This record gives sequence, C-alpha cells and structure tokens, in this order.
Amino acid sequence: MNKVRLTTNNFLRGALVLAAALLPIHAFAEECNEETMDAFAYEDCVKEQQGISVNNEDFSSTAALKAEKEEREAAANKVEPKYNPFGRDAYLTSSFGENRGTRYHAGLDYSTQMEEGWPIYAPEDGVVKELKVSPFGYGKAMYFQGRSGKTWVFAHQSSFGVLDDLVSKQQYATKKNDVTVRPGTAYKKGDVLTYSGSTGIGNPHLHIETRLDNDRVINPALSNIEFSDTIAPQIFGAAVWQDNELAFTAPEAIEKGCIVTPVKNEFNLNLAVKIADYSRTPKENPMSVRRITMWRYDEKIFDERLDTLRFSRMTNIRNQLLWTEEADTAGDWHYINAKIAPLSTYTMEIEDFAGNVTKKKFSFRSKCKDNRDLQLTKTQTTPLFTAIARPMIDFFNCKNGMQFSAIGKDGVIAEDLCKVFEHKPIALAKVVDTYPNMTTIHYSASASQSGDGKAVDEDIQLFTYKKYQTSINWNTKLGNVAISQKISGIPVAGDTAIRVLAVTRNHTDSLDFIEFHPKGLQLKNWNVCIENPDNSAPLYWLGETSRNWFIFSKQNKGKKRCASANELRDIANIDNPDAPTLGFPYWADMIISGTRQTALRIPLMYKYDGIESGNDITVKAGNRWIAVEYDSEPREIVLESEKLPDAGEDITIQIKDEAGHKASYTITIPGM
Repeated sequence: MNKVRLTTNNFLRGALVLAAALLPIHAFAEECNEETMDAFAYEDCVKEQQGISVNNEDFSSTAALKAEKEEREAAANKVEPKYNPFGRDAYLTSSFGENRGTRYHAGLDYSTQMEEGWPIYAPEDGVVKELKVSPFGYGKAMYFQGRSGKTWVFAHQSSFGVLDDLVSKQQYATKKNDVTVRPGTAYKKGDVLTYSGSTGIGNPHLHIETRLDNDRVINPALSNIEFSDTIAPQIFGAAVWQDNELAFTAPEAIEKGCIVTPVKNEFNLNLAVKIADYSRTPKENPMSVRRITMWRYDEKIFDERLDTLRFSRMTNIRNQLLWTEEADTAGDWHYINAKIAPLSTYTMEIEDFAGNVTKKKFSFRSKCKDNRDLQLTKTQTTPLFTAIARPMIDFFNCKNGMQFSAIGKDGVIAEDLCKVFEHKPIALAKVVDTYPNMTTIHYSASASQSGDGKAVDEDIQLFTYKKYQTSINWNTKLGNVAISQKISGIPVAGDTAIRVLAVTRNHTDSLDFIEFHPKGLQLKNWNVCIENPDNSAPLYWLGETSRNWFIFSKQNKGKKRCASANELRDIANIDNPDAPTLGFPYWADMIISGTRQTALRIPLMYKYDGIESGNDITVKAGNRWIAVEYDSEPREIVLESEKLPDAGEDITIQIKDEAGHKASYTITIPGM
C-alpha cells in the first residue's frame, strides 16, 4: 500500500486550497491582467483576490434582455383578479346551461338583493355595440364588445347611464318605445357601464353572458368572472330503464351506493340522474351543473361538459335533459349517454361552475334498502302524465277506486287493467306491449274516488309508432272534439322500444283543456287543429311551470282552430273578450342616467292576454307623444315625471293586447 508523506509543501498546498474555497466564487478563477481586462473588471478581480466582497450584477445588454424576459414570464403567470360586475358580494340565482323549458339559459344570473340601480363595471376595454329596449326577455340590454373579441351582454338593466339620452332621442324620433341604438361609445376597464334593474322577465337581478359571435355563447365562468357558490351539487334521484321497464331510485338509496334496475342481469340499460346545484343556504333557486363524468371501474365511459352553447341548437336540450311532469321542482334529469351494464361498479363525478365536486360510487341491484317512491308529478290531476320523456299512466289510482279498461277498434279488450298491472306508475308503452291492438284507455271514478272532488269519465287516445319514425299524421276524437296532428322532425329513439303519443281531456273550475303527452317532446314542427263544436274560441297553450295560459300568436279563425309549435303543449279554447285594464296611478321612482328620478307608475291588469311589445302601448298628452316603459314583472306602465303634464291635467293611454283587443283610457296626473 502506498503511503502519503506529509511534507511542508503538502501542508501549504492544502491550506491554499482551503483558503480558496472560503473566498468568493470568482477568487483565483483567473489571473488579474491589467493589460487584457477593462479597468472595472481588473479592479473587481484584485478585490476578489484580496477577499473583498464585489457586486457581480451583469449590466450588459444580454442581462437586460434576460431581466425583461423574466418580467414578461412573471406577468404571464400572474393570476388575473376575477371580474366582479358590481365590485361587491353577490350570489348566483341561475347558472349557465340551466333548463328553461325549450332552451338552455345562456348566462349567469346574479341577485341584486331585490334592489335596482347597482352600478355595473366594464370587464375590459371595449365599446358599446348595441342597446336594446323591450318589456320582455332581456328588457333593457347592453351589448359590450371587449378588446378580447368577446361580446358581453348585460340584461334587465334599469338605466344605461349617460347613454340613456341616445335611447330617448331614438324613441322620440321614431315614436316607438321599443328601440335599438348602436352608440359605438368606448369605455375603459373598470368604468361604470350600466345599472342593474328588473326590466324584462324577473325580479331585480343581473343576467350576464359572454358571446363569441352571433351563435356561440360560452360559460361566463371561463371569462374569469367571480361568483359565490360554496355548495357542491346534489343528486335527487336516478331512473334506469330497458325498453319500457322503468325503475326509480331515491337519493337515500343512492347515498348508500345502490341504484335499482328493473331487469335482472340485463345489458344495454339506460340511466338518467336528477341533479341540482345550489349557490348558498337557504337552498333556493336550484341550478344546473358544468360537468358529469362516469367511470365503470377505471374506464371512463361518459364525460359531458357544458362550456359552449349555440343558439341555433338550443332545442338539443331535450337530448340531455329529459322532461318529467314535476319540472318545476329541484333539479333536472340528465341522460347519461353511455353503455350501462348491471354487474359492474360505477363512479360518478359532478362538478358545478365554481369547481365544487360531488363523487358517488354505486352499483345496480334489483332492490335497494331505504328506497322510496319519487315524486313524478306536481300539479297533474289526470292519471296520464310524462316522466323521463315518455307518457306514463298512474295505476296507483286503482287503490282509490278508479277503473281502467283497454279498448281497441272492435271494442273492449280488457275490462279491468287494475287486475293486470301493479298499482303504481308505469310506462304507457308497457300497457301497449301487453295489448298491441289497443287504441284507447277509458278511466272513470266517482267524486270521492277521483282525488279532486269531481267525478271523471274520460278516454286516453293513443298513437303507437316505431323507433325510426320521424313524422306522424294522427286524427282522433275526445268526446265530440276532433283533434288532428301533423308532426315532423321527431327525434330518433335511442332504444328499440315502441313509442306512444297520448292525449286526454282535463277539467278545471274555469275551463276545459286537452293534454298532449309526452311533454317536452321537441320537434321540427307540430301542427295541431282542434274542432270543438261547443267552443270555437282562440287556442291558448299552458306554460307547464308558470301554469299561465298564453295565446298562439298565429292561428286561423273559424270553427276549426289550428296552430303550430315545435313542442307538444296543453291546449285550451279560451273566450276572453276583455282588454287589459288600468289600476290606480301612484308616484314612485325610476333610474335615468344612473340616478333615481320620480316616475308615475300605473298597474296593468289582465287575465290571459298581455301585450306583445312595448310599442302596443301609446301615451299622449294632447297630440304630444310620450315615451313609456312597460315592466312585465310587475305589470306596470312607467312614465318619467319630467315628460308628463302638470298635476290635474290628463293623458290618454291606448293599449292593444295579444288577442287584438284595443282599449283607451284617460288618466289624470295625480299630485305628488
């Protein structure tokens, strides 16, 4: 083995190495040469060799570019503050993509705590492209195009601030209350753009949406909007079916990981889940969700994200959200478009627009502990109703004494369906499966058995069609009322089950009407004609959630009334000869140019027929035309005090309603 001999030279070399290690990093890195180094470098070199600390910051152009690059990268990675339209706390009352019957909700709704006049700030630099004024829909709406290229829509406004003068000039120039103005006025980010209100439909709130173009609208949460939502989505039920075998599961059973299947160990199951999201407690205004993802074990089999909508494809809502009669209760039925097998374990993840996530693991079983019956109707009084986009019949009424019989072209096929089927709601097509030649179901009950204190003796008329049939021409009768339907653009079904259309009569204290099922079936065109020898009055359709009647704006006249729509609706012949009337005027306020000013408010009262547009109201003081604002909720005519004559003088108000009724009223201006 070689031995190291420690000599004086060895010791000195080691000491020098140690000293070098303790000096700054540049020490002894190079020889200090006064001839080859500039004065500053030579001075720093000598200082380093003497153990003096030196500032080695590089002030060359390369270092400056490097610093600039680092600054740009830091700015790019900086988290941009979220846009708050008010600069104050506000919670959501409606979400993007929410179910609005025949369409999706195209934006977010913020509560303004039942107040009007909250200033709304510009989300970015941009220009006001358009202002629209209407008593319906978006009410007063501002279309603001930002530098990003997106168009921001602010709806239900009370005032456009300084731009109100442009609107007023357009109204008086055209003598129209509903106008469109294109200002092109520029605003900087953070400027006050407009003021919240309650014009159009709804109580005081702000509707905000972001559009990419005239057709595409995106989830505003993707535009860095701030909103408060701390509650994760909730599951309110599940439905599983194969052909016409259908089973429902309550949330208590789902919570324990169990969903009922109506068929044992069968493949090709269909699944829909009822989901709602709330933004706060108390839990009001259930909203939609952004994402639903499902796995079979570790395999992702379904992923649906709602970040972009097209106005041209809004009717696709019924491919995703399946109509059920209790449509105005919490949540929507989301169809899970995936291949479902029974003998597997599934995981579902549901995310709202704030990023809150609910995760559930479950499997399918023939029975679930703690399962209970789900509410499938809310206001329905006949045994015929719609659930999961299919007609249903409620044989639970058999327990109350209601009788059902099946009738074909040649007479009675089955006298007592209560002896054939379980006493619970079942798919109407399942009854047709059992009796293929059936065309009618007759049901009857005494006043004590019907459930609403009235005796009933009615028919359900049926039309059976196949999976790929997309058009129907059907003529039938209910009593002495003839009904004809020409239907085109029926969606192609996703399974092999037969399909059924159904129609029956219903009776209320004030009127009789005809129910068409399945509700929510959206079509290319539905032409329906009603020939009622006892009542040839105009046709009205029923709003399923509002329970209000609305006249078909276009229909023929005469004994046979015909109208068109893109969805099956309940219909009534309604004789309404009365025009809207006015209530007592009173002084309150309105917001003009962003400030509260005195206004005269006059209630507008009607039962069925409202006005079609703000231009159907004309106000004059003598021959002088006066602009008027109409609030559809509440129903009030609003007049700016400065435009009115003095107290004690008269104005005339002329009104034309949707049914064509005209009325004229003289109002004396009250004292303040």
